[in-house]
Amino acid sequence: MNQTKLLSSNPDRLDHLFTSVQFSEVLSPVVQPQAIIDEEQIDHLLIQIGCHSNRPVSLRKLHTLMSSFLLQAQRLANRVQRKGGQMVIGWPHDEAYWRTRSNVGYPIVKKLRQALLDNGWITHHKQPTKNLYHGEGNCNGYLIAGFVPELADGIAFQSSELTCATKSSAKEAKGKKVTNEALDKRTIALWELWKSEPLTLGDLKMWRATRSFSNKELTRGGRFFGPWTSMNKERERLKCTIGGSTVAEVDVSGMYPTLLCAITGHVPFKTRFKDPYFIEGIEREEVKTVITSAIGGGTANQRTLTDLMRKSGLTQERLTEIRRVILPKFECLGSLKKGVLDSETLAYHETEILMRVVERPTRPIFILHDCLICKADEALEVGKEVQKEFVQYCIEMDWRPISPAFTIERDGKDKLQVSGERSPFYKQQDAK
Repeated sequence: MNQTKLLSSNPDRLDHLFTSVQFSEVLSPVVQPQAIIDEEQIDHLLIQIGCHSNRPVSLRKLHTLMSSFLLQAQRLANRVQRKGGQMVIGWPHDEAYWRTRSNVGYPIVKKLRQALLDNGWITHHKQPTKNLYHGEGNCNGYLIAGFVPELADGIAFQSSELTCATKSSAKEAKGKKVTNEALDKRTIALWELWKSEPLTLGDLKMWRATRSFSNKELTRGGRFFGPWTSMNKERERLKCTIGGSTVAEVDVSGMYPTLLCAITGHVPFKTRFKDPYFIEGIEREEVKTVITSAIGGGTANQRTLTDLMRKSGLTQERLTEIRRVILPKFECLGSLKKGVLDSETLAYHETEILMRVVERPTRPIFILHDCLICKADEALEVGKEVQKEFVQYCIEMDWRPISPAFTIERDGKDKLQVSGERSPFYKQQDAK
């Protein structure tokens, strides 16, 4: 996946089973043929490998799975062309993974996988990596044959109608579909709004995304994951259109630390600020890595290198040195508590704030974690709406109100930075 992943603060999350650094793509049933002519092309391919079905329900499932496989094969081919390597796709051998994401069903998954193997479309390449917490793992790697990606040429895809509105990766929910009437209603309403003007990239139309929670109560996590989530920003997402209009990404700068400051009341920002991660004399990426790791782990007491820190190139000596500066400035980190106030807590609030902007029925705006994808000519207005909703949410939650900074990115144009500020409500409290 291309998006940045925080270290999970919950060892019982099932994401560990299926998110692996060894796979840039893990098969996920998210698209289906767009029109009858596209269905016919998929049918032809299914017949070719002996996996067609005369049962309408089964055929519908096969359409979604084959379409998703071909789309991801194309993306892997593009990645290999740019960076080298092999077209290896992650394919979970776990019924729970498939059951909780869509209505495709595991029997169909096994049937198609075997047909692809028998016909030389894929070959088994990597054994699953064991999960560190549960001692198990079942995301196998399959090498895709070189001829496969071009089979998708000329086939138009769209969001699959088999996608689930809500899922939970909690250990207790393993293997069970998760439903919540109120949450599902909100998500489905968004799907209808998005479908009116889909996020479009070439022949791909996207309007469905699943809200993924990390506990069975559905109060932690809750970010949206759709076909656009793992797209590369520069090469794919910013090339998309909405209703024929070019798009922009409105990205809240440092959403998690800004939320944490509001919740705890410890706010290190100046009256106006553009970058919550700015500390004079320390590289921004170093500050971001340390703060991100702390929030992801639910503790500020990370005195030794975490995996995220190692991947960023941080050394133990440098960590010790910059912690002496970062921790006093960001007092809010001292309030972190695993399972109570951590990345999953903040993800829930983040999504609730952004949904308030997106749920307005005036225009389709797509959610990408702490970022909104909208029509380029509406981006500044959308960013200001995010600021207003953030402040209002803080007031309702009895937090210290902050208006967050944000950036606007458009294809082929310089990034625009818009300052955040301590709201008038915050200033009034300071004056008391």
